[in-house]
Amino acid sequence: MTVNLLSQGASITGITVQLAGRSSDVVLGYAQAEDYASDPFYMGATVGPVASRLRDGKFSIAGESFAINVNEVARSNLLHGGASGLHQQTFEPAHRRNDSSLEMSLKLAHLEDGFPGDRTITVRYVLVDPLSLQIDFFATTSQPTIMNLASHPYFNLGGPLGEHALKMNAKAFNEVDDRLLPTGALHSVVGTPLNFQDWRKLDNTPIDHNFVLSEDSTLRHAASLRLASSNLQLDLLTTQAGLQIYTGDDLSAPFTPRAGICLEAQGFPDAPNQATAPSIDLIPGQIYHHKTLYRFGHIAAN
Repeated sequence: MTVNLLSQGASITGITVQLAGRSSDVVLGYAQAEDYASDPFYMGATVGPVASRLRDGKFSIAGESFAINVNEVARSNLLHGGASGLHQQTFEPAHRRNDSSLEMSLKLAHLEDGFPGDRTITVRYVLVDPLSLQIDFFATTSQPTIMNLASHPYFNLGGPLGEHALKMNAKAFNEVDDRLLPTGALHSVVGTPLNFQDWRKLDNTPIDHNFVLSEDSTLRHAASLRLASSNLQLDLLTTQAGLQIYTGDDLSAPFTPRAGICLEAQGFPDAPNQATAPSIDLIPGQIYHHKTLYRFGHIAAN
């Protein structure tokens, strides 16, 4: 397994998996590193400081209110940290590195990107075994802030997205309004097009929803993706509370709609404005730490 990384956005620009003598590129990426500078799709990036959407770019913490210019203008949302989000920041690779791990860090000053606190954000990529990539996200702050980091690669295991099958350990999802913001209601997946508790092909189902994972915050299995024609399976494990599934319906040139699927392990969308969402507050003295692990292999029996 080979993973290609870029300091802009601490991004994954390529993953190549070799199994049984066959080499497979399993994530979308641009042909040139320079293309990521104007990328509107968060292609492979670490997204944040607050992944997903914030209503009107507004939130309050520790008695203070903040407003950040929205970048999803048509819906009046702040998306993935806004125009100055992590996808547009240049991380500094650590001097100490080896063939199986790489750490990148970024320092952000108070309100530099609209968010409070002098913050240090670190992303550590580790090949924990020949077919598993673990991503550790760390952050600290000098004053109360909000933090929700996620990895945003678009996966394709070697064929049309509709032929991929998905299975999730999620019984519920966040109902969303016409701005794709949570309404506050959690819906059972049963009886809906979003029921992937058992293996089901994606077909033409458009998905841009957050699914509710178990309350256990240990590293546990959240979802799996497979494609019969390539005999490849991806298992995703995470410590996060939610999993945003996005089927890439709005992708455009140089890509095509639904060319890949994002499995974004993260906190709940718009969490500071949702009374029932798990908190994404980060205060001085705390260390934000979450893990996401991508494990590849041949299709398993389960």
